[in-house]
Amino acid sequence: MENIYNLSKGVNWPYALLLLLVTLLGISCKTDIYDEFDQSVNAPLAISTSKDAVVLQESLAASEAVAFNWTTGSNYGTNNSISYTLYLDRQGNNFQNAVATDMGKASFQKKYSVKELNDLLLGLNLMPGVEATLEAKVVSNVSGTDLSDSTITTLKVTPYQPVTTTLFLIGDAAPNDWNADEATPLKLNPSAPGRFTWQGRLKAGEFKFITTKGAFLPSYNKGTSPTQLVYRTADAQPDDKFTITKAGLYAISVNLLDMTVSIVEGSAPPYSELWIVGDATPNGWNIDNPNKLRVDRSNPYVFTYNEVLKAGEFKIPTFTGNGWAGDFYMPLVNNPDLSSTGVQLVRGGTPDLKWKITTPGAYKIKLDLETMKINITPFIPPTQIWLVGDATPNGWDIGNATPLVRDAANPNVFTYTGALKAGEFKFPLQKDFTGDYYMPVTPNEDATSTEMKFVPGGQPDNKWRISADQAGNYKITIDVLHETIQFQKQ
Repeated sequence: MENIYNLSKGVNWPYALLLLLVTLLGISCKTDIYDEFDQSVNAPLAISTSKDAVVLQESLAASEAVAFNWTTGSNYGTNNSISYTLYLDRQGNNFQNAVATDMGKASFQKKYSVKELNDLLLGLNLMPGVEATLEAKVVSNVSGTDLSDSTITTLKVTPYQPVTTTLFLIGDAAPNDWNADEATPLKLNPSAPGRFTWQGRLKAGEFKFITTKGAFLPSYNKGTSPTQLVYRTADAQPDDKFTITKAGLYAISVNLLDMTVSIVEGSAPPYSELWIVGDATPNGWNIDNPNKLRVDRSNPYVFTYNEVLKAGEFKIPTFTGNGWAGDFYMPLVNNPDLSSTGVQLVRGGTPDLKWKITTPGAYKIKLDLETMKINITPFIPPTQIWLVGDATPNGWDIGNATPLVRDAANPNVFTYTGALKAGEFKFPLQKDFTGDYYMPVTPNEDATSTEMKFVPGGQPDNKWRISADQAGNYKITIDVLHETIQFQKQ
């Protein structure tokens, strides 16, 4: 034991540990080098595909179409790394217009989804629906040298013609009538190609679908039944349209892959009239004379009340019972923060929950019975509003739009006095076509209109339309709080 102890005492342990660590790191680095640079050093480069042929279908756009696999190839004993490039081209083109993909180092596979491969094939000018042969080549390059290798394989492919990614509603039943420039967009399902949906109010009349704003062709029309679509590309082809016999709310679903359409009439809102009562409102707690909400003529599920409110409470009676014993729309809890959008129908008015205004002033209240949400928003009027449109003195020149005059006594009131030609107009709040507007509630209202609507972002793009018979000099008065408009012909 003494001899062993003396031997150990003579060893420089920090130096020995450092030597051991360097040795281990050297072994590790050598392993990494061989793992990355010296795999199958003398193996030939080879490429293969997971399938011999693929017929692409848009309904499977997100699924895997094919995988290209290749071996490591050789670095010719250099211990240098190998990088790879994959080339795809139509057969017989000698890769002159190939799609090249840099795969980097230590990468031995490239997978393509159906959509990715189809886009690539169309970019190579292969015909949709026609089988063709694709050539694939992988080229290896040994880093720091001129050494390289390549190998080729083939794949039978049949691409498809993808359907449109935009679809619009047009017709006298549609919100913006037959105006192709203002056609109503449907919403594309991002995970399902060719699937579109829309919900809204349709008028009695006809409609069809177009793929591009401003262009009547191509269009999707009614096929052999009200649930079938037909693709129309020429004026000489039949122009059958879908028919709405009863105005109302509708839900439309379109599937362009199986050429079907579903048009479902929605149920009517539970109430066609609503009121507001409470000491925050002008008529207070007088249940026999409450203030009335305004129903949105473009969406009967939506009710609005815009007014100067006092500090106090309010709730929304339906008058389905006798006075206070009736049903009320109320908040989810008593006196919630006004940023809360929750609302409920309380049968019989108990428990008696109310909204509370703590800061008196102008407010805009919007109640949506379809989504069961309420928005209570303090209102500050704009300082400037303009008039733009071909009915106005400066036409559609938004940078030179005609200003309205703000009433010195009432900041919510603006007026325009001057000529209106036959044509259209609306009220922008900025000199910007993508800004906010005051617009008519429904498209093409004329000089008999008495209501208007604040439209953030200007969509849907409704406008007033002045006919040749109505053209002349006018005083137009708008109230931006109560959202009213008055035309007085001079």
